[in-house]
Amino acid sequence: MNVVVFHHLQRGCAAEVAQKVCRALCRNGMTVWADPASRPILQSMSFVQYAPFLEAVQTADVAIAIGGDGTILHCARHVVGTPAKLLGINTGRLGFLASMEPDQIGEVARLQTGDFRVSKRMLLEGRLLDEKGVCKQTLLALNDIVISRNYSRVAEFTVSRNHVVLGEYRADGVIFSTPTGSTAYALSAGGPIIEPEFSCIEMTVICPHSLSARPILFSPHSQLQIGCHVREDHDVYFCVDGEKPALFPAGHTLHISGSEQTLDILDLSGNTFFDSLSRKLMQSLKDGRL
Repeated sequence: MNVVVFHHLQRGCAAEVAQKVCRALCRNGMTVWADPASRPILQSMSFVQYAPFLEAVQTADVAIAIGGDGTILHCARHVVGTPAKLLGINTGRLGFLASMEPDQIGEVARLQTGDFRVSKRMLLEGRLLDEKGVCKQTLLALNDIVISRNYSRVAEFTVSRNHVVLGEYRADGVIFSTPTGSTAYALSAGGPIIEPEFSCIEMTVICPHSLSARPILFSPHSQLQIGCHVREDHDVYFCVDGEKPALFPAGHTLHISGSEQTLDILDLSGNTFFDSLSRKLMQSLKDGRL
């Protein structure tokens, strides 16, 4: 079995955890690959083989992302479309996308025996179209696609489903998320918690100037069209999975639907989504803390 390790070089104990993971994989007879950027922290391990991550993941059975949610999301973007399954080990704060914590590293032995659960996650596909309907950019998101302005300035958004206008909103922005992303930005903006293996598209309006704007769930087969208008300088941006925002040009339309591609996320610890929900999002309430 080929396993490629992807980690955040500057994230807390990620380097130490990466070393422990590599040793555990080797002990259990797996071939370990890492990006050449990892040489400084893995140089004492002669069994590690090196290749650029984008190259190694093409023939890997598993990609292990070590870090916080941002690191796991970044890794997921490169895993989609390859044969590899994704395993997240949390060394960040919340780590909701991770199925393992650093004290569970020994569980990687299950990769060799097949004693694990695979969670299939839907993705969002976005297409940015210009005034003539020409596609200028394609997007793929595991968590969400967010459209907003700088400095929380209000914009006017028109949202259509299958080219039928659903509503016009004056708001700071709009979030379109997968069930996986329902516990991220969408949750903070007042959206519902959705079981991650469910298939739907969630729309949550950010700080709407309305008492009636509520989150909406769409079928993954829905074709959504989003346009926007501002009265001052057009400084509207879209952001995919927390990556660097890109300009949403005036007159352009963003089309969003469920993608035909999916992502397989591994769970070796046996924790269910609701176990993680209780442990990571509800514990402060249980402990009487805000």
